[in-house]
Amino acid sequence: MSSSEFEIIDRYFKVISRSREGVVLGPGDDCAVLSFPSDAEVCTSTDTLIEGVHFPEGADASLVASRLVGANLSDLAAMGAEPHSCLIALTLAEVDADWLGRFSSSLSEQLQSFDMVLIGGNLARGQLSLSMTVIGTVPIGQSVQRQGAKVGDDIYVTGTLGDAARGLKELLAGEETDDFLVCRYAEPTPRIEIGMKLRRLASSMIDVSDGLLADLCHLCEASEVGAIVDLADLPISENLARALGDSEARRQALNAGDDYELCFTASRGMGPAISAIAKDVGITRIGRIITDCRLEVTDKDGLAVTIPDMGYKHF
Repeated sequence: MSSSEFEIIDRYFKVISRSREGVVLGPGDDCAVLSFPSDAEVCTSTDTLIEGVHFPEGADASLVASRLVGANLSDLAAMGAEPHSCLIALTLAEVDADWLGRFSSSLSEQLQSFDMVLIGGNLARGQLSLSMTVIGTVPIGQSVQRQGAKVGDDIYVTGTLGDAARGLKELLAGEETDDFLVCRYAEPTPRIEIGMKLRRLASSMIDVSDGLLADLCHLCEASEVGAIVDLADLPISENLARALGDSEARRQALNAGDDYELCFTASRGMGPAISAIAKDVGITRIGRIITDCRLEVTDKDGLAVTIPDMGYKHF
């Protein structure tokens, strides 16, 4: 790939880069150079997507681009950060001009929609995989972290849960009977705007990528608290309930991954303010933080529900 590496960069990636405040030097040198205001803190995160693991083999380039951006920006959303720029490391088995063209076009649209710029990256030959490093900013002292949940806080989630897992199943089966569910997997929406609005409202926050219970467990461990989740209060889309039935849909909402919603905690007094920002995207109270370092799910009668699977495991 080395003989055409710079041609690929110029044709598919350098052409979609653009100027942005804070970017002193973009793609083309050994490093990008950034400059941020003195009243801002920088949030950065990296995630990798591998063909056959994080997206189906032979997936369309636009799906790959959408999932790459959605998954990575969801981490910024979980910190309350505003997107700024990114780097992408792309490993290709071969140079497919058509695939690269569609990927570049979709990537450009995704980045522009979040006012984010590509500032560099890397190309290599091998199994198709993509790593993205995202950079965002928050005002000093206003990042929302996993630690910070307090006993008595309410637990909330944005949007609906369990949709993406069902969408992936339909996509793999070639059914695609429900465009909404398939879209929830293929085109995840990072909750950037809501994350920024929660800076002064949430006591802790995490994005739901591996499943609600798995990620809530990470939040509880960081905050050294426990949680009780009310199964009947989980936000379920009509589409998922229709596909699985209400009972199974709620169980899938507990542990299915790839939704990229936000799970956060807030004190009881923040309820009205949280409702005020839940306009275009719903925000639902699903439980409460407790003293005991345990995670429990209860039914409508307050009885404990057996949890067979906490969520996605990377290893």
